Amino acid sequence: MQRSQTESLEEAPAAASPATLNMLVLIPILLLMAATYVFYGWDRLVMPVELVEMRKTLNLDQRSAGLMASIFTLGIAVLSIPAGILVARLGLRMALGLSTLVFSGGTLLSGAAKGILALLIGRLATGAGESVFSIAFFMIIVALFPRWRGTAIGGATAIFGLSMFVGPRVVLALQAAGSGDWRFPFRFMGCGGVLAGLLLLFCVPQRLRAEEKTASRPQGWGWLRSRTLPAVYAMAAVNGLCCYAYMSLFQTYARVGQHLTPAEASFAFGCFGIGNILGGVPIGLVLDRTDRLRGVGILSALTGIAAAVLFLWPLHPTSAIVLSLIFGIGIGGIYGNCYALARENAPEARASLAIGILLTVYYLGASSSGYFFVLAMGDDFTANVRGALVMFLVPYLIASAIMLTTRRQT
Repeated sequence: MQRSQTESLEEAPAAASPATLNMLVLIPILLLMAATYVFYGWDRLVMPVELVEMRKTLNLDQRSAGLMASIFTLGIAVLSIPAGILVARLGLRMALGLSTLVFSGGTLLSGAAKGILALLIGRLATGAGESVFSIAFFMIIVALFPRWRGTAIGGATAIFGLSMFVGPRVVLALQAAGSGDWRFPFRFMGCGGVLAGLLLLFCVPQRLRAEEKTASRPQGWGWLRSRTLPAVYAMAAVNGLCCYAYMSLFQTYARVGQHLTPAEASFAFGCFGIGNILGGVPIGLVLDRTDRLRGVGILSALTGIAAAVLFLWPLHPTSAIVLSLIFGIGIGGIYGNCYALARENAPEARASLAIGILLTVYYLGASSSGYFFVLAMGDDFTANVRGALVMFLVPYLIASAIMLTTRRQT
């Protein structure tokens, strides 16, 4: 008599790929991971939203504040390459759970900081935890949908985009609930993340792995010398620099330099998240079935133009909303399809390493983005024309040219 699917699952080997798991088991896991990814996004938002108040309390100058807003990405950059190894050694359950506890602990420490040193440690801890979480999360997404990688990653970025949209208002509401204390949202987000991390540790099956193992031996390193991957990594570095320059300091720029109200600035920022939602899946669907490399090159040029227009002229609440939305669409489309390109151009045995390198270059660009944004725009944000060209338009156009030229040479 044929065994039931449940019996087969119970007698499965100690490690199983996502594709072999019962969907009744897999769906709750994915929902829990999605909820954790929301806290992952909110942890990144709470400091940019509260940066004006934090500067006053901790006596930070504009450049130091900008650096603190984006420095957590240095932790991601430093650990992203070994993160693939950690995920393989720890297993998906341990990697997801422990990394969530680490980045949530960093958020709690950031909210409790009395000076710049504690704040720096908290931000770096947040980045360190997020590096491992990102590798584990995206490896399972890619493994689940091998023929629709761009679309699947676009769906994940849509979750992130939704957290970006609602996040600023959630942070402001939490601050109001905490009697105006900017530290209260940090405590709430950190505690929520700790709870999610514990649930991941105890609810995700121990045998779940990110990818199927293959019998073949790992290939050498020649794949890194291909023309395509360096072009993809250059594109990722530019996208990380420009995305996190916006995420870290747009609200401060809009409030201090353009005199928008906190509500207007946070709503425009939220529309950037909606752009991620609108751009991720549709662009992924198109590029999954067309020329992904050329498509990302064209999208890079359009994204650079949209970002430059956003910062070139004085902001009105309506223009801030529309241009942030368009910029978010471009960012989301590039982000997901860079992941897909990295996976497609690396041997299966090196897939996690290829994505780890992608995250490293992406977050190396992101880690200094706040500092360079202030450097380009000026301490008082009056050099916005120079900043729009140097910080956004030129880098995206260079990356676009590299991607399109690489395609013509192959």
